[in-house]
Amino acid sequence: MLPKLETPIYEVKLPSSGLKIKIRPFLVKEEKILLMAAQSKDNFEIINVTKEIIKSCVQDSIVIDDLPFFDIDYLFAALRAKSINETVDINFSCNNYVEGEKCGHIFPVTLDISNSSISKPKELSDIIELGPNVSVKMKYPRYSDVKAIELNENLLDKKMRLIYSSVDYIMNGDTIHSNKDIDEEEFKTFIENLTRAQFDMLEEWVDNFPYFQIEGERICEKCNFHHKIKYKNIDSFFL
Repeated sequence: MLPKLETPIYEVKLPSSGLKIKIRPFLVKEEKILLMAAQSKDNFEIINVTKEIIKSCVQDSIVIDDLPFFDIDYLFAALRAKSINETVDINFSCNNYVEGEKCGHIFPVTLDISNSSISKPKELSDIIELGPNVSVKMKYPRYSDVKAIELNENLLDKKMRLIYSSVDYIMNGDTIHSNKDIDEEEFKTFIENLTRAQFDMLEEWVDNFPYFQIEGERICEKCNFHHKIKYKNIDSFFL
């Protein structure tokens, strides 16, 4: 009988709560499943496979579906680093201006995934007062909620769906309307009847979601500008 090798275990900290959990690298058979999902170009298949692989690799009892989207981004990056490679290669376009013209030189950059973090643009209260006796309790949406938004939707529809996914409950005096009990069409009607100022408060919440980023540095060979890079597009290094 062939030997069964021990799988290494690593500890990571969830950005949203600071909770330390243990993970193992994904296995070759799981990497193949991820590759097949990526090649399918099916957004829902990618979402489901990513969640299932993360569930298999996390060694502690946590409910993956309850984690906010940026925790999943962070976990996936950590798993990729421990399973495949701690670096990822991207092409970067120099946005420095020289004598009034944009350099535009494109050059390769190797980023270290371990040099990643969750950035929070702005601290906002999760209670939004819309008017007398009406307020909204916000939450960070789940990974599947954020990733499932179709790329070809217009910006307003995307915002509407993000806001809907970010509402924990609506309070009207002593009455609480939970997100689980609010139909999406009913919520859309509620939003459409807000003033612009009221909608702006909800929009500000989704515009200031925490986000995953990898930091790096590189000098442009063409104009010698020293770039401090903050790269956000985790989907571009799916595997």
